[in-house]
Amino acid sequence: MIKKAGNLFATAYLILIFAVYPFYMADGYVDIGEAKYKFFVFCSLGGLVILAALALAEGFQTIWQRYRCREAYLIRWERISVTDLFVALYAIEVLISFLLSDYKQEAFQGTEGWRIGLVLLVMLCVFYFLISRQWKGAPFLWYVCMAASGMVFILGILDRFSIYLIPIEIRDPGFISTLGNINWFCGYLSVFMPIGACIFIHGECRREKWVLGLYLLIGFMAGFCQGSSSVFLLFGALFFLLLWTAVSKREKLAGWFLMTAIWGAAGQAVRALRIIMPDNYNYDTNNLCGMLTSSNLLLAVAVICLFIGVILKCRGDGRWCREGEIKRIHQWMMIIPVTVFLLWGVITLLNTWKGIPGLKDSPLFLFDENWGNGRGATWKAGIEVFGEMPIIGKLFGVGPDCFCAYAYEQPKTAEMLRAYFGSIRLTNAHNELLTGLVNTGIFGVLLYLGIFLSSILRCLKRAERKPYLFIPAVCAFSYLVHNAVSFAQVLNLPFVFLIMAMGEGLLRRYES
Repeated sequence: MIKKAGNLFATAYLILIFAVYPFYMADGYVDIGEAKYKFFVFCSLGGLVILAALALAEGFQTIWQRYRCREAYLIRWERISVTDLFVALYAIEVLISFLLSDYKQEAFQGTEGWRIGLVLLVMLCVFYFLISRQWKGAPFLWYVCMAASGMVFILGILDRFSIYLIPIEIRDPGFISTLGNINWFCGYLSVFMPIGACIFIHGECRREKWVLGLYLLIGFMAGFCQGSSSVFLLFGALFFLLLWTAVSKREKLAGWFLMTAIWGAAGQAVRALRIIMPDNYNYDTNNLCGMLTSSNLLLAVAVICLFIGVILKCRGDGRWCREGEIKRIHQWMMIIPVTVFLLWGVITLLNTWKGIPGLKDSPLFLFDENWGNGRGATWKAGIEVFGEMPIIGKLFGVGPDCFCAYAYEQPKTAEMLRAYFGSIRLTNAHNELLTGLVNTGIFGVLLYLGIFLSSILRCLKRAERKPYLFIPAVCAFSYLVHNAVSFAQVLNLPFVFLIMAMGEGLLRRYES
């Protein structure tokens, strides 16, 4: 009875966060970060009390049952996973970082508008354990996520074409849907798009493919028209990991090619909308999204991938090559991107240092303050701030979400930031791990990475037999890659933590 109640309340809480939280706006886009934070914290506090009480009741019940059966009732350590340990140690490290911080008032709830402070981080760690132990893995919850996020994506597309279903007094092209800034929108996209993609490729019910295909079309359209080039990191991570998981079977590989065809078709759909409503599109097209959706490249991708996908689909299921060949394909999938990245890094380093004829003015191979739409300046600021920190600060950070408070107290860094960003205060380095080095130090970043990597690897290890485990793995991977040029905030971080908790819950259920 207690277990059923725990599962019921855990499911209700997840529905509230996944289906209601994204749409909550108190005063439109005015202080949307604060509004989202208050909604999440107040709802979570109520859920915390109920779920914690049920967890304690279940724990006492288990102890009593074992006592009556004359069994040892100490903690069964084999039920504590590697990810569990990383989460527990990360919560402790965040608390230590807070206690050592000179900015405790800032570190407690976090910088205004962002709120990635002690309260949110510890709350997410607690909910990780509550959800992973009490949610029983009902698959319909993934479809709730897709239904809610699909509506968010549609609102984003409509907003980009000046069609406003929700009346908001203050409009700004940089703010779309009900999420706020386009960086927040991309972060949300990086967490939820993989759900539909995983089910489309690895799902067992073929009748759902058309609905899933429509969801992917809407999601890709939202990605193409939102305006930030960071979305291509999401696309790259999503397609890479799904190809890795799909390459072993012909039907899954067919699904991957069909998904890629939908991606190309989505770009052409955005192009068509811009032709039909030439005066409605309200954002700059001088970016990678604008270039691709204005060319015939995505049309060629759609046609070629559709052809390959249909051919593979017609040939039926089963392996299309031997096990040893699949391993070699995986090896090349690792070698090629790493080689390209290292080559790009060497060329960029040499061009920035000495200048290479023909590449001196290329923004792709020149790392200065303007690189990556100003991310060169933010990364430089993050590196300088971390370099100026004392050894204890380098290990434990200056306090959760205290990047801004600390950076503007350093005269050299503050001067550089004011010269580049003016009156806009920089609250993060636009690289989540670099920001983490300042906020929670080396220990914090290593433990944070440990949470993600252990969750991804453990889910992938068992996902071949339990396909729903692909979802938390791909969601966490896409989020992590995308945030190499973005940041954690009160909207996307809770979602990815809860999805990893759901993945842990599925693992515990399948292993028991």
